Amino acid sequence: MSSTQSAEQLLQDMMTQYCKWASPVYPDMKKLREVLTLLSDEQKLHILQQKYSGWTPLNHAAASDGTEIISTLLTYAQSSAYRLKLLMVDKDETPLHLAAHFGHTESVKMILDCLTADQQIQIMSLPGRDGETAIQKAERRRKTDTMRVLREYQHRAVLMREQEQRRRQQEQQRINDEKTRQRLSGINAQPNIVPVVI
Repeated sequence: MSSTQSAEQLLQDMMTQYCKWASPVYPDMKKLREVLTLLSDEQKLHILQQKYSGWTPLNHAAASDGTEIISTLLTYAQSSAYRLKLLMVDKDETPLHLAAHFGHTESVKMILDCLTADQQIQIMSLPGRDGETAIQKAERRRKTDTMRVLREYQHRAVLMREQEQRRRQQEQQRINDEKTRQRLSGINAQPNIVPVVI
């Protein structure tokens, strides 16, 4: 068995033990980090998107305010696209929905901090199984700190997206202006040819 296969099996075993409802076994974080460094994002995703006792490992961590597990699983991802895939395995009940439901503010922050502004908006606007977004879940359960944090992140993400859109528009305008200048300078640079009448 290769070291990658044994790392995959070890991660699988750790997640199976961690996700037991009756008596979860909290993984050795040092060992978990070592295993995660040996695997590609695809290999990690293959294991971490599986459901153990009905939920993914990130869902279990979000529901139990397992901030260290959340941080570790998301930090060892190499791209925000991978993180979003991992967070949206179960679109009906994402880790963000669960953290908001239970009022786990630090877990909410960790989840949102690992995403781009567009991804934050995407996951925050996603309705859960009950039709509620994460903000609505926190609101209905009167989790005021969590609700405040979610609104702050949402507001910041919208502003960042708008700034990025303005930056792109300005860049496109600069490119168009440059093309126009080049065209005009090319027209002005052509010698005037005067027709000769014989």
